[in-house]
Amino acid sequence: MSNRFIHLSDSPLVEAVCGDQQLVFDPALAGRVLSWKYSGIELLGSSGSDPVEFGCYPMLPWAGRLAKNSILHEGASVRQKVNYQGWAIHGLALNQPLNSWTIDQSVECTTFTGFQTISNWIEALDVVFVWQIYQRSITTSIQVTPRSAGTARVILGWHPWFKKSLGKESHAELVVEEAELLVKQDSIPTGELISFDVNRGPFDDTLQVPSRSITIEWPKVLRLQVTNSHKWFVLYTGDENHLCIEPQTGAPNSIDGQFGDSAIACSRSQPAVMTTRWEFTPIGD
Repeated sequence: MSNRFIHLSDSPLVEAVCGDQQLVFDPALAGRVLSWKYSGIELLGSSGSDPVEFGCYPMLPWAGRLAKNSILHEGASVRQKVNYQGWAIHGLALNQPLNSWTIDQSVECTTFTGFQTISNWIEALDVVFVWQIYQRSITTSIQVTPRSAGTARVILGWHPWFKKSLGKESHAELVVEEAELLVKQDSIPTGELISFDVNRGPFDDTLQVPSRSITIEWPKVLRLQVTNSHKWFVLYTGDENHLCIEPQTGAPNSIDGQFGDSAIACSRSQPAVMTTRWEFTPIGD
């Protein structure tokens, strides 16, 4: 098994390799993954050039859309900047640079760690992103700590743009053993839950998944099981060539709206943390 990292000399990108996995991070865009290859097969793609539309990026201090594009803070509505198709969507981290990053290596693992400060929100936040890359799996984590002495309510998540096809007619199939879907109105959850049917798509919906696990299978190529520390996922299959399996700590708009108990109240002594495992199984012909 080989593992290495390369700070690409002609660009600010960072390549990290361990075993069958090769990832390229962009520190200028929150350390997002621009390329994620397994056994030489590219998993990620782009539906466009907007920062919302490509790679795999972090979402915080909220994920998804906000009702009226606003956050309620100390009884006042604080409007957030609209950044995509009329919405303040997926938080503030995704297009902000890392303050710094490190690479650590061991025999079994290559670890990329990024450090970021969110200063343009109602609370200044210190953020740490960690990618522990093993031969056939990756463990990621996001940790958020407010700088003030009080608490901050946050939602954390990852937004990967996976390809629907990896060749060999490997059109992606989803395996969700049991889930409930959040009913929405004008793209915002209403508070109602209904049974989820994976065959009904296309989806742009939030799921509660008791097992905390969703699997993508590309027939005859690869299986990817995504297991999260929290039961929330957003599933997007409306793009012709891509699908997004987005593990999150809570529901969209839950800082102020429905499912408010899914927002994490974090503090200096108790940061908000989300941990996700991405585990690969090759599938033979």
